[in-house]
Amino acid sequence: MHTIAGRFNGQTIELLEDAPVASEAFVLVTFLEGSMELAAARGQRRSVSVAMYNLDAYRQSLAKTMAKPSPSIDRQRPFSVGEVMTRKVISVAPGANVMEAMHLMHQHGITSVLVEPGDYGEWGIMTMRDVLKRIVNANRAPEEVLVGTIATRPLIYVTAETSLRECSQLMIDKNIRRAVVREGDEPVGIISDTDLFQVVEERGWGPPEPVEDDHL
Repeated sequence: MHTIAGRFNGQTIELLEDAPVASEAFVLVTFLEGSMELAAARGQRRSVSVAMYNLDAYRQSLAKTMAKPSPSIDRQRPFSVGEVMTRKVISVAPGANVMEAMHLMHQHGITSVLVEPGDYGEWGIMTMRDVLKRIVNANRAPEEVLVGTIATRPLIYVTAETSLRECSQLMIDKNIRRAVVREGDEPVGIISDTDLFQVVEERGWGPPEPVEDDHL
């Protein structure tokens, strides 16, 4: 390890000696007399020591770290449903009344609940829209209506490997706001248009930029 003198000018480190870096790679580690953030805010000039570590000893671990995908480069790659779906599946029996299901939805902060097959033979789903359309608008008492009678069937399924682009196209084609993620015959998650919107808002969208080969 080589230690050389330097000075912190409130924003950057100024080396006061020549750095011995000929033909080798080094990393700088600075030692400040106090918080760097505090020093920068106050614009004070402090004496520092700069330790220079040869990177040869860390070359293997550094190579592994650099081989990992970069979020900034990888932010627009195709995503799969399994990466963003809601894995917590809340379900109710078809014999439960709508009021019970509404309490469950409120308790878990969700906008839909899966309805178990029961005598219907297949899974269904009850959403807030179903409650508005088939209970409120129809002027029915939710505690007197069974969930199984207003659940939507059959479900629209996708798999965890389905791409988000395919999933979004399916939602548009079927005019739905959510799809159930199935593994075998069992639902393992739900993906909604809100989930898709969040991915686009956080990570952007579109194909990755083409990489041109340098043949020179």
